[in-house]
Amino acid sequence: MPAGRVFLRSSTNAEDLPGFNGAGIYESIVVARDAPDARVADALREVWASVWAPTAFEERAWFRLDPTRVAMAVLVQPAADPAVVNGVAVTVNPFDLRDPAILIDAQAPGASITAARGGDVPEQFLVHRRGDALVPELLSRCSRTDGAPLLREDEVLRLAALLARIHDAFVPRWQGRGDGVDVEYFVVGPERRFVIVQARPYRAPRR
Repeated sequence: MPAGRVFLRSSTNAEDLPGFNGAGIYESIVVARDAPDARVADALREVWASVWAPTAFEERAWFRLDPTRVAMAVLVQPAADPAVVNGVAVTVNPFDLRDPAILIDAQAPGASITAARGGDVPEQFLVHRRGDALVPELLSRCSRTDGAPLLREDEVLRLAALLARIHDAFVPRWQGRGDGVDVEYFVVGPERRFVIVQARPYRAPRR
């Protein structure tokens, strides 16, 4: 078995629903590729069991989802190593749908961006789409880097262009299931290449 890590990623039928996102309420576990069978079995049970974690149960109950119809699957995905940045993005402006923009969050390795703890703040950009032009606006710097940037400006623009292509390819096919795309990505290795590991429908909050 080659060296490295594997993600055991949760995937349920109780997320990405109309009016209910569910992102971050289920567990995903990282294991070594050469982990003993017992460790892999334990990790699988942890992922499956997270469908009944108190926070997940209460979140679904608040939105009146039928608990008898909830099911969990596990996606086995090689880790994007060595990751130097991990992040998420949404391809619409969640603050104002009338203003076409892409929201990019970036976080230092070892910190979760989907289940942040304590005072963790990601680096955050709102990249406005002005016709064919992309105009980045810095919203915050990462709290773990003492203000040092995680993404260079040229990387923000390259990532935004990639995300715009994903948005334009997927959203028309979803026929109203989402306003945009919720994307998870990594910046990997010394060459700092982008790796997209997940893309799912995103429905912006209505105000």
